[in-house]
Amino acid sequence: MDSEGSSSDISTERTLEKTVREGESRLPMLVLASECVTFIKRGACYVPEKEWKLKNSLLATVGFLELGNAGDFAANVWNEIPAPSYAVGLMVIGGTLALSLSYFAFRDAKLSWSNLLLLRQERHDLRKQKLHSVENGQIVWGLDTRLDVSFREMGTELISRFGMDILMGFGAVIIGIGTFMAIGGANHHVWYASNLLSGYIGNVPLALYAIINATWSLYIWMKVRQHGIAGAKALHGNMAAALKHRVRTVQLYTSINGLTGIVAGAGSLITATMWWGYVILIPVIISSISCNYIWRHKIAYERPLLRRTLEVSKVSLLRELEFIVSVRQTLEEIPSESLRALITDSQSITSVIEFIVANDLFEDFCVRLLCDARLSELCGLPNEDLTINSQNLLTVDEAHIPRVLDIAQTCVNETGRMQFQYRERYLLEVLGCYLCVSQAGNFKTTLDVQLEG
Repeated sequence: MDSEGSSSDISTERTLEKTVREGESRLPMLVLASECVTFIKRGACYVPEKEWKLKNSLLATVGFLELGNAGDFAANVWNEIPAPSYAVGLMVIGGTLALSLSYFAFRDAKLSWSNLLLLRQERHDLRKQKLHSVENGQIVWGLDTRLDVSFREMGTELISRFGMDILMGFGAVIIGIGTFMAIGGANHHVWYASNLLSGYIGNVPLALYAIINATWSLYIWMKVRQHGIAGAKALHGNMAAALKHRVRTVQLYTSINGLTGIVAGAGSLITATMWWGYVILIPVIISSISCNYIWRHKIAYERPLLRRTLEVSKVSLLRELEFIVSVRQTLEEIPSESLRALITDSQSITSVIEFIVANDLFEDFCVRLLCDARLSELCGLPNEDLTINSQNLLTVDEAHIPRVLDIAQTCVNETGRMQFQYRERYLLEVLGCYLCVSQAGNFKTTLDVQLEG
């Protein structure tokens, strides 16, 4: 297997040269993207009728939730009757901040829930396929790999995102209400309720989340460590370095995220009675914002849901990763002529549409067509829901082909960069899982044998 990994890494350089020189466009083997998209009319725009893609939709504002946790600063520090006027002003600001951030927390929870529903349906389908494969005596390593990836995707969405949004959003609401109630602290009952809300009750959800999140972060850290060990045994060269880089990035994120939660939970409980607890929250706020950025820009990815099962192997994963590396390099070096370099006949609408569909760019491509005044009428009648099939676009009038090709080039340049980056992240995740599931490549599937032959 070591010789297999070495030959795969050597072929990476050859693939890069061959792709640019000959315009070879090998199709991806892991994910079969949709060739048909249905749009519905919403206002002046068309949007997909149903999402079939896991989205990197984490809101940047969620990273500031820990700042909302400190919104009761004035209420707890100046816990006296009557409160100074400047303290009242700070209470208004802190309470407003906490309540405002709770809105973004619940909004992000809704986006996360959409991802969870899609992942749950996909996981259900994968389990059914695995049961069928076992009954027929087929190898299920590929399905085990996908289920392993799916488990961590669902767990991260459920715990590190949805759970965080709900618990911290609820905590922010309680803290915000308690902070505003502190303004009317002259009433003993109001003062007492304010202390409970902005003190322990508002901060308990944060402490609860901290324990759950730290446990999950430790689990993810240990799993990606296994990926790194398996990759070190089975891979060499560029692919080994790429997997190692992702492993280290995820480990850095989980370490900071888990530790931040624990410190935040402890600090929030201390703030209920001690002013210096807010000093602890300063680095927590900074690290929380950093974790949000690292996740959105370094780790998370988007991918279509798996509607059909494709056999997975180490060789197929490495080949698709080589393809992605070559495409990303081309997009960096010659963005204005990328289609000409990536497709043998870049003036053929058939070849271009095939490339767009195979690389999960078809939905974005269709949106751009619908936004074009001259081409939108080719897709359907205005003010109607419509379905665009890739095969129908192949029959477009020759007079419109140059414009269609221009839109395709723009789509690849603007959306393709991030799309291929997302796919590389996902494939590295799958590769790490596959190497672990297959015990670092101590066996070969039938697909391995066919591809090596």
